[in-house]
Amino acid sequence: MQHGLNRTNVDAVHTGECWAAAKSGRCRPATRQQAVEALRQQVPACVHCWPDTALGILD
Repeated sequence: MQHGLNRTNVDAVHTGECWAAAKSGRCRPATRQQAVEALRQQVPACVHCWPDTALGILD
């Protein structure tokens, strides 16, 4: 998950293989459950790696 500049909020959800996450420097590993919950809480999914599709939780 990609954290904001203050490191307390989550800006985006990525897959583990996402090149954008690797470049950001603000991403931290998360469990599947944490990623699903973040997406359900309206945290944006990365437009490059589509973690919502990878997790199978399209609305």
